[in-house]
Amino acid sequence: MVDPRIEALRGRLGPPVAMLAMVITGGTLGYYWLWRDAPGAWLDALYMTVITITTVGYGEVRPLGPVGRVLTMAVAITGVATLFYTAGVVMEYIVIVRLADPGGRRRRMERDIARLEGHVIVAGVGRVGRQAAGELALAGQRFVIIDPSPARAEYAAARNYLFIVGDATEDEILERAGIRRARGLVVTTGNDATNMYIVLSARVLNPKLYIVSRAVDEASVPKLTRAGADRAISPYAIGGHRLAHLILSPTVVDFFETALQRGNESLNIESIALVGGSGSVGRTLGSLDIRRATGVTILAVMRDGNAVPNPEGDFVLAAGDQLLALGTTAQLEQLERLVTETARA
Repeated sequence: MVDPRIEALRGRLGPPVAMLAMVITGGTLGYYWLWRDAPGAWLDALYMTVITITTVGYGEVRPLGPVGRVLTMAVAITGVATLFYTAGVVMEYIVIVRLADPGGRRRRMERDIARLEGHVIVAGVGRVGRQAAGELALAGQRFVIIDPSPARAEYAAARNYLFIVGDATEDEILERAGIRRARGLVVTTGNDATNMYIVLSARVLNPKLYIVSRAVDEASVPKLTRAGADRAISPYAIGGHRLAHLILSPTVVDFFETALQRGNESLNIESIALVGGSGSVGRTLGSLDIRRATGVTILAVMRDGNAVPNPEGDFVLAAGDQLLALGTTAQLEQLERLVTETARA
């Protein structure tokens, strides 16, 4: 959105520029008429007009009579005044542009967002949104933050996050964030009605988008799901479950927190999808010999929303299966390569 002050200055710039062009044209025609019989009259006329307006003061290009000197005074007075006024408007325009968009940061960010593909959009960057953005950044996932608060935009800018200052309930703002090219949306505002409106708008704009929404009230979870969210989560419910499990099974909680922490080199749990056409489709886990080849442990296979825990070696993989694998970052990357190489074979 263009700053209205910039639009106003653009309108002010038109008349003086037009006036300056008229003075240059009039002066050139006048000098040419005076020197019309001399060779190179057009170039000399234009040169005389320019040095007069710019007050360079090189002297008369050709001898001037009384008429020529009157013309020179008229060109000097009108041209110099118009030139300085135009320069003043241009300088004011530059200052306003710099204040409205210091360093051209907004323009660069808009270009970066326009080039994104398969990114995640985070709607709202309050306490919950900041945690989500931090986890995405740690995982190396490209994302865009949408929030109407300029203060929160400064928070995002300080961390080099891509952001748009605006209301995520507006389709125009979602379009600017690349909603049609995004792979996921995280909705984290502190109002369930706002969250529901964002979910509805996003689902219409991109039916294939994976949407996760915060639910302030536990009762809003099914409503958000019906509105189009793939997952709706209450942070308070999750916090309560975690506190209880820290009392009941602290070691288990510590293990999963370590395994799920992004950037941890010693232990990770990742989900690896088997797409159609993969060479692993139709083969058993035993024939792939994943444990020996990569060192990864397959904890479960997700199929049609159901988990098959600790699958046996004769388990036949199918397209769309999700392998929940436990291992180091290097081991998990090796597993992904194994699946890819098998597909190429």
